[in-house]
Amino acid sequence: MKKFDTVLQLAVSLLWLCASAAASSEYVIANNNNSVANSATIYKVNSRTGRLAKVSTLHTGGQGLGVELDLSGVEQAVSRDMRCLFVLDTKSSDIAAFSKATGYKRVGSYFDSNLISGVSGDSLALSPSGKFLYASYTYTDRLAVWGVNADCTLGLTAITPGVTVTGPLAVTPNGAHLLSRSGGYAVEFAIDPVTGNLTYIGAGIFETGACARQQACIPYGIAITGDSRVAIFASYAPDVRREHMIPVMLTAAITSKGLADPKVRSLTLEKDLRFNIFPFLSSAAYEGSGTVYLGVTTGGGSTPGILTADFTEKPVHFAVTNSTVVQPQVGNIAVTGNIMVIAEYPNQIGVFRIQKSGSLKLLSTTTIDEQGEGLFSLSIFPNTR
Repeated sequence: MKKFDTVLQLAVSLLWLCASAAASSEYVIANNNNSVANSATIYKVNSRTGRLAKVSTLHTGGQGLGVELDLSGVEQAVSRDMRCLFVLDTKSSDIAAFSKATGYKRVGSYFDSNLISGVSGDSLALSPSGKFLYASYTYTDRLAVWGVNADCTLGLTAITPGVTVTGPLAVTPNGAHLLSRSGGYAVEFAIDPVTGNLTYIGAGIFETGACARQQACIPYGIAITGDSRVAIFASYAPDVRREHMIPVMLTAAITSKGLADPKVRSLTLEKDLRFNIFPFLSSAAYEGSGTVYLGVTTGGGSTPGILTADFTEKPVHFAVTNSTVVQPQVGNIAVTGNIMVIAEYPNQIGVFRIQKSGSLKLLSTTTIDEQGEGLFSLSIFPNTR
C-alpha cells in the first residue's frame, strides 16, 4: 500500500510539474468534506470532452462534517505557483498542508483550540503572494491569520475575535484587503504587508431595495474585480409581495476607509432559481465587462442551477441572459474558458460546456462513492484568469 501511495504521489507531482510548464493543463481540487476520514481529490480537466481524470487523493488526516448549511464557503486553497495546497477539515477544525517539494505529501496539520469550525460557510483564502493564509471558524466566531513558510508548513500569526458568524472570505487581487461577513454585514480588513495581520476598517450593510423587505440581506459568496475596487456578493431577498425569494446582487466599493456605496440589484427570476449564493467572474468580467456566473442553491422547494448574467463595472450593472437547472444541488462553481465545473452537494461534480447563449450543456458527471461524503467546495487551478 505504501508503495502504491508513493507511485500516486510521484504521478501527481509529474503531472503538476507539466501543468506549470503548460498552462493548457488545468485541474480541479475538491474538498470531499468526509465525516469519516476527509480527503481532497485532484482531477485533470479534459477541456475537449469535459471528462475528469482522477490524479490523486490527498488524505488530510482529519474529518469533515459531511453536512453544510452554507454552500458558499471555499474550503481549499492552492498557491499561484502550485507550491502549497491547503484543505480545511471542518469536523476536526484543522488545516492540512501539502507541499509540491515533497510530491504533495502532507507536511502538517494545524489546529488551535480557539478556532473551531462549523456549518456556516467556513473558508480559506490565500494572499496573492502566498505568504498568508486566512481562515474563518464559524463555531467560535474567529478569523485566523496563518503565516505560510517556504516548506508550506503554517504558523499561527493572529486571531481576530468579535466577527460574528464569519463565513466566506476573499483577498483583493492587490493583496491589500480581506473581505468577510459579520452577521448581516460585509466587513473589510486592511492587511499588513509584512505580517499579514488584519486591521478592521469597517462594515457595509445592504438594506435598500428588495433587501429592505427583510431589513437587510446576508452577503454570501464573494467575487472581487481585478482592479480591487468592486466587491460583489451573491444573495437573495423577498419579492414585492414578500411571498417568495428572488436572487439579488450586492455590490460595494472597496476603499481604504471601508466598504462604500452599498447597492442592491434585483435579478430577473428564471426557472425558479431563487437562492443566489455563489458568484464567479469570467476573465472579461474580472477585467471590468463580461459574464458573471451565479450558483443558485435550493431552498423551500425552489430549483438549483446557474444564472448567467452580463456584468459591467463602470457603472455597475447586471442583466440576466440565461439560466440552467442543475440537479441535485449547487455549491461552489469554477470556470475556465468555456468549461464550468460545479460541486453538486453531497457527492457529485458536474462538468458543463458554456454555450454561446450562456446556457450550459452537461458533459460529464463524476460521483464520489464513499461513506460520509458532503462535497460542496471545489476550485480550478492553476488560476489562469
